[in-house]
Amino acid sequence: MDEYGLVLCGGGGRGAYQIGVWRALERLGLRKYITAVSGTSVGALNAALFASVSSKRACDIWCSISPRDIADPAEAIGRALGTVIGFAMSDEKKVTAEQAGRFVKSGLFSRDGIISLIEDNGISRSVGSAEFPVFACCHNSTLGRAEYFDMRAFSPKTVTRILTASSAIPGAFPIERIGRYSYRDGGISDNIPVKPLYDIGYRKFIISYLDGVHIDHYRFPGAEFIELFPSEAIYLGENSRSMLSNGTMDFNGANAAARIELGEQETAAFFMLVSSSHRLLLPV
Repeated sequence: MDEYGLVLCGGGGRGAYQIGVWRALERLGLRKYITAVSGTSVGALNAALFASVSSKRACDIWCSISPRDIADPAEAIGRALGTVIGFAMSDEKKVTAEQAGRFVKSGLFSRDGIISLIEDNGISRSVGSAEFPVFACCHNSTLGRAEYFDMRAFSPKTVTRILTASSAIPGAFPIERIGRYSYRDGGISDNIPVKPLYDIGYRKFIISYLDGVHIDHYRFPGAEFIELFPSEAIYLGENSRSMLSNGTMDFNGANAAARIELGEQETAAFFMLVSSSHRLLLPV
């Protein structure tokens, strides 16, 4: 069997599902065939986990998260009130393009929770010693295009910046600076980051989606894809089709546990049904 690149798409709090995918790959004996990983947004965070900790540790991290760890509602209210008060005290009672731009750049929530999650769990330190490529996709706002970072090549501090940049949802989290450029959530330009792995020679991919959008196969001639789509159950009954209310901001430990279990069950069922057509070596 050939080597596979694992591609982890973005989707905020729904990303817990990908830890279940990982657990299923281990249980079925397939983890050893994955020799590179690439992720966008929460998929980049999961890629870093994949390269630096055990699946059990990743599960523990996800299941211990609380909403305040990622986005403090009190702080969000304070930021929003600050904007409202500034508007009320202005003479012209209008928001200029410059003021609106500042608010969008600063974001509604602080990045401090995400930074703590990354650094307190040693992710930024450990990913640098990974034995295989670990890419994170960020949107370069300065140049208006996707940019892919192999996190092994950067210092722990820069890895933290890359991961916060990749998950910086516009309007929700602040823009991130890395060197001369400003970066945003990688999902703006490439939520299915096959490209960096394809560019270094991979032609077989396992993609873990967190919604119904799929890759344009024609962009990658000669590539073969195993595509893992979650069922509607990933939304836990709250799929309003709105970006920020369909699980994207659902960083709740109990809900993460439910999504991990769902990801493991659905992935195992998928591979047991279609493994022969993909020449995967499943255990007897």
